[in-house]
Amino acid sequence: MRTIRPVPQGVTLGRRSGVPTSCGCLHRQPGRLPSADRKLVRMSEEVLAVPLETELDALFGQYVAADQAPGLVYGLSGPDGLLHARGFGRRDDAGQELDLDTIFPIASMSKSFSACAALIARDRGLLSLEDPITKYVPEFRLSDGGVTPDGMPTIGMLFSMCGGLTEDNSWVDPFIDLPTEQLLAIVEAGVRLSRPPGAAFEYSNLGFALACLAVSRAVGQPLTAFLREEILDPLGLSSTYADSEVPDGVPRATGYSLDTEGRWVGYPPQRSDAFTGAGGLVSTVRNLTRWITWLGEAFRPDSDHSDPVLGRMSRRELQRVHVPVQPALFLGAAGGLNVSTASGYALGLIVQDDLHRGTIVCHSGGLPGFSLHMRWHPQSGNGVVVLTNSHRGNPVALATEALGRRLAREGAAAETVRLWPETVALCAKTDALIRDWDDALAAEIFADNVDFDRPLSERRKEIESLVREVGPLLAPRPEPELVSAVTPADVTWSIPGENGELICMIHLTPVEPAQIQEIAVRACGRSRPRAARPIDISPRRKEWGEAFITPVTNVEVRM
Repeated sequence: MRTIRPVPQGVTLGRRSGVPTSCGCLHRQPGRLPSADRKLVRMSEEVLAVPLETELDALFGQYVAADQAPGLVYGLSGPDGLLHARGFGRRDDAGQELDLDTIFPIASMSKSFSACAALIARDRGLLSLEDPITKYVPEFRLSDGGVTPDGMPTIGMLFSMCGGLTEDNSWVDPFIDLPTEQLLAIVEAGVRLSRPPGAAFEYSNLGFALACLAVSRAVGQPLTAFLREEILDPLGLSSTYADSEVPDGVPRATGYSLDTEGRWVGYPPQRSDAFTGAGGLVSTVRNLTRWITWLGEAFRPDSDHSDPVLGRMSRRELQRVHVPVQPALFLGAAGGLNVSTASGYALGLIVQDDLHRGTIVCHSGGLPGFSLHMRWHPQSGNGVVVLTNSHRGNPVALATEALGRRLAREGAAAETVRLWPETVALCAKTDALIRDWDDALAAEIFADNVDFDRPLSERRKEIESLVREVGPLLAPRPEPELVSAVTPADVTWSIPGENGELICMIHLTPVEPAQIQEIAVRACGRSRPRAARPIDISPRRKEWGEAFITPVTNVEVRM
């Protein structure tokens, strides 16, 4: 709970006396308090934080103020949906304002909707992601140029950007409105591979569009109709359309580009055809925050398990890495080192592993006149959507910063680990065994491999020696002093002693009855500060050593 110090009687925080600063605190100007009250106010104790929404409005507002785009609208979402939204600037030449119901083309953010449709069709037995693309698109032909193929790309490979086709973002823009028949004629003339199918990530709009065509043919109806019937209407995404089907009269953003005189020049609305599934949907901040909330719910055990659109397991598959993307270490604009953490491409989405917050899912969209981004933290349910009507700036950086601030304000965990009841029970029994060894209890709780790996008599002697090193041990507590947990089947806890503590870890078997397959105990003397003591002593992760940066250090454990 945040503590707010009361303002001394007679003091008013007006425009001049309450000044927000870059640190998020509200500084009062000195010299305005009676001398008797000055002792009540100290610089180090000023804890009136600026509301996060105010911070984010300032963060996003400066994007338009700096002329990066004529307009921007963003939304902040939580586990139950939209929390806050704000628009800046104008949506069109008439100067009309942007809001959370203004329709934008979402470009490649369309891909997650199409991939979701593919999984719905797969779950109904209408197709397999392992099917070669030629099963549904026989017009697809590999040319003799490029890499010699050793197999045909599958639908799953094309949806996860590892079909072997070369990156084509620059080539595809003029073909957004290309009719499907013309695209098939181009493909029939031959497609060149730059890599063997399935070998590595390479972003291909062409491959994704062909996979979408395969879905359409498998379900026996246009992809746009399947999306409407199976995803958009059931989820209440009433302002999401194919860009060729937008009703008249809806508030729609115009995309802009700067001409050589520095004037914003608008683009006419596009109408996609062959590339609709890869980048031809339009939507709003209100709809997109609902979309990312629904996707993220699949990772939270407390959310609805009976969704009729797509089951939780398949939604997680949509957001699971299918092909890795190469990591990088690079210099930032200010000269500092930035780490591109481990990440990969899922199905129409990008998955990033933040070293502190855990899994982040995201995707950008870009078209002439538009730059867009959505990203979310499935564990906590927080997310950000930002839509801009120019391709001039970098809204990805803004969205990343905004979500980072939200997660920091919440102290969001990387993961919630719910220990099995058997893990809790065996932790208590192991704690008792360490304090007072009993052969019968050891035989009850340890699986056969524990004695096989190292005789119990040797383990007993070692544990008794460690107890003497930090002991005598303090009286047991009602609940263990948890140190860490990586899965529901393992837990690390502390047993305090007068001269230090024992760090203890157990890991349970995968079959019934639950027993302990691994046990580790380590002594840490009082002279070693808590920050220098290990938090994970599992033999399975010994290559980490004692100093590591991983989401394991930011886990919420529930018993």
